[in-house]
Amino acid sequence: MKTRSRRKKIFFPLLLVSTLFFYSCKSEAELAFDITMQEAEKRLKKGDVTFILEAEPEKMREITYIHPSAPFYAALLMKTEEAAPKLRTINLFMTALSSPSTQVQEAASHELFAFMMDDPGLAASLLEATGGAAPPPLKAAVLYFTGDMIGARSASSGDQLWDRAFYLLSTLKLGGDVSQELFQFLLDGTVADVHTWTYREASEWEGAASVFNETERWAIEGHFETARRSYGGAIGTFRKIIAQDHTLFFKNPALIADLGRCFQYAGAGAEGVKLFTAWDNTMQEWVRTKKEWEKTAHARYNLLFFAGRMERQASHWSEASDYFTRSLVFAPDAEQEDACIWYILDVAFKQSPEKAIPLLRIYANQWNEASYFSDVLGELCQAVVASHSWTKLLEIFSCIRSVNGAQYADGAIIAQYAYIIGRIISEGYMPAAKAAAYTGLDGSAGSFFRLAYEEQTASFYYRTLSASRLGKHVFTEQPEKLKAAEKKKKAKKNDEGEAGQAGLLDFLLGFFNYGASRYAFPYIQRSASALTIDESRILAQALADDGQYYESIRLASSYMKTKEYSFTFSDMFLYYPRPFYAIIEKYAEQANISEATLFGLIHTESAFEASAVSSAGAEGLTQIMDLTGVEMAERIRNEGGPDYLKAGLNLKDPEVNVHIGSYYLAHLIGRTDAVLLALLGYNGGPTRVRRLRAAEPLLPDDLFLETISITETREYGKRVAAAAAAYGYMYYNVKMEDISADILKKRRL
Repeated sequence: MKTRSRRKKIFFPLLLVSTLFFYSCKSEAELAFDITMQEAEKRLKKGDVTFILEAEPEKMREITYIHPSAPFYAALLMKTEEAAPKLRTINLFMTALSSPSTQVQEAASHELFAFMMDDPGLAASLLEATGGAAPPPLKAAVLYFTGDMIGARSASSGDQLWDRAFYLLSTLKLGGDVSQELFQFLLDGTVADVHTWTYREASEWEGAASVFNETERWAIEGHFETARRSYGGAIGTFRKIIAQDHTLFFKNPALIADLGRCFQYAGAGAEGVKLFTAWDNTMQEWVRTKKEWEKTAHARYNLLFFAGRMERQASHWSEASDYFTRSLVFAPDAEQEDACIWYILDVAFKQSPEKAIPLLRIYANQWNEASYFSDVLGELCQAVVASHSWTKLLEIFSCIRSVNGAQYADGAIIAQYAYIIGRIISEGYMPAAKAAAYTGLDGSAGSFFRLAYEEQTASFYYRTLSASRLGKHVFTEQPEKLKAAEKKKKAKKNDEGEAGQAGLLDFLLGFFNYGASRYAFPYIQRSASALTIDESRILAQALADDGQYYESIRLASSYMKTKEYSFTFSDMFLYYPRPFYAIIEKYAEQANISEATLFGLIHTESAFEASAVSSAGAEGLTQIMDLTGVEMAERIRNEGGPDYLKAGLNLKDPEVNVHIGSYYLAHLIGRTDAVLLALLGYNGGPTRVRRLRAAEPLLPDDLFLETISITETREYGKRVAAAAAAYGYMYYNVKMEDISADILKKRRL
C-alpha cells in the first residue's frame, strides 16, 4: 500500500508538469497514442477509449493533441470502463485541470473531489500535483485532508456548501468557536451529502464533545431522519428534545417543519395539532408581553401551517381552513403566502365547489404566482362541469379574469375556461346574455373561442379546437416554410453579434463532440439557470441528434415554460420529434389508425424512450402492461401475424411494442366506436371509461372529457389530442384543428 501511495505521489506531479510542457511546445503532431491524431479523435468521438487503455502511462498527455479539453470527456468514459484502472482515470481528470476552459477545470475539479472524498489518502498526491493551485472546493479539501487547517480556512470562499463546510470545520479545529454556525449549517436547507459528512467529521473530531450539546445532536439527527423519511424514528428523537428543552424548536423554525411532517406522515396528527396549538398559544403570550413579533413570526407560521396540514389529512376541513388562514398572516415570503392560499382553496374545494368560489373572489388578486394555482383551478373546472353548474363556471371565470383585462390566472387556464364556456353556449346549455352579464364579453360562443384561440400560452388542445370552431387555422404557413424563415432570422441575429455564454455552451457541446454524450444531460440540467433560451435550444437539438429524445423533449419543455420564452416554430420539431417513424407509420397503417394519433400516443406515453418502464410496470414506447401485451400478442398470432411469444415477449423491442400498442388501440376503438374514448380507455381502462361515459350520455365528447374525475386520464386525453394535432400538421400536411376535431368524431381515425 505504501509503495502504491508513493507511486501516486511521484506520478501525479510529473504527469501535470509534463502535460503542460508538452502541450505548450507541441507543433503539428501526426501521432497520438501510436495512431494518427485524426484516428484518435475519430475513436474518441465514438466513445472508444481502448486506445487510451492500451497506451503506456507516459503517453496519457497526448490526449491533449485532440483538444485541450478532451482529457475530461475521455476520463468520464474511462469511469465506466471496468477494465480502466482508477489511477489512470484520475490522471486524465488531473490533465483536464490544465484546460483553458474554466468550465472544464471546475468539472474536473468536482470529479477529483469525489474521488478524494472516497479516498482522503489521495489528498497529498493532489496537493503536490496541483502545487496548491486547484480550484475551490478542491483546494480547500486537499489542504483540509493534508492537515493544513489554516490553508483550508483561507482557501474556502464560504459561498458554496462544501466550501462552507471546510471553512467551519477548519476554523473549529483551529480553536474557533463556530459550533452555533455549524449547528445552523446542518439544519438549513435540504439535507445533502455535505451535511451528513460534516456532522460525521465534527462528531469524530477529538474535541467533538464541546461542539454540540445533547439536544442539538438530537435535533441534527432528527432533521436527518426526517430527510430520509424515517418519520417514526424522527418523532422518537424529537420527543427527547420536547421533554428536555422544547424552546429549541422556537429558536429553529426548520425543526418545527420537520416535526410537523413527522406527525403528519407517521399518523400522529392529533398529537401534533394539540402540541402545535399549545406552542402557538405560548408564543402568542410571549409576543403580547415582550412585543417580539419578528422573532416568533416564522415559528408561528410553521406551527399553524403544519397544524392545518394535519387537520386536512384528518378531513377536519373547518379546522384546517382556520389554521391556514391564520398562518397566512405570518408567511415569511411570497412562496409561502401562495402555499397558504392554495391550501385554503383546496380545503374549501374538498368540501364543495360552492365553498371555493367565494374564496376565489377574496384571494385571486392576492396570490403571487398565477401558475401555482392552475391545478386547483383545473380540478374546480372539472367539478363544476361534471355537475353541469354552468353559472358557477361563469363565476369562476369572472374571478380569475376581470373585465378590465387583468388576469389572476395563467393564460393557459383562462383559455381552458373560455373554450368550455364557448361550448356550453354553442350547445345551448346557457344563454349568451347570461354569459355576457357575468364576463363582460359579448356573450357569443365565438367571443370565448377567440379568447382561447388568441391565447399564445394555451395548450394546442384548446387552441386547435377553438380554431376549428372559428373556421381559423393555428398556423397559416406550411411547417417547413415557417422553420426556414426562423432559421434565416436567427442567422441574421447571429451576424449582428447577439451571442450567449460561448464558454459554457462549448463545454456542454463537448460531451457530444468527444464521445461522452450519454453523460451530458445531468450537466445540462445543472447549468440550466445560466443558459440562454437559444443555448438551451442548441443543446436540445444536440440531444435529439444523439437519439436522446426523452431528454431533448424535457429540455425543450423546460425552456418553453419560462416567462422569457416566445414561441418559435423550430421548437415544435424539438418538442414533437419523429423517431422510429418507419415502424410507427407501418403499424399505424396496419391498424387503420392515423400516423398522427399513434405518434401523439407514443409522445405522451414514453417520449420515445424505448426502455421506459412505469411505476406500474408498463413497458416500452407505447407503455404496454405485460398481461395486455400477452393477450394482444396472442390475438396477433392467431390472426396470422408474427409470434412474439415464441421466444419470450420483449416489450422493450420498438417494433414488437409499437405493433402490440397500435393493435391494442385499434381494438379499443372497435369496442368504443370513438378515438377519444379509446385513448381514454388506453390510459384509464376501457371498462371504467365506458362506465363514466354511460353516466354522461348526452354531453359531447369534448365536454365529457372535462367531467372525468381522474386527473391523469382527463389530462392524458388532452395531451394526446394536442400532440396528434401537432404531428398531423408538421409531418402529414393535415391542419391541426382538423386532427383535433377528428379525434372527437365517431369512427374517425
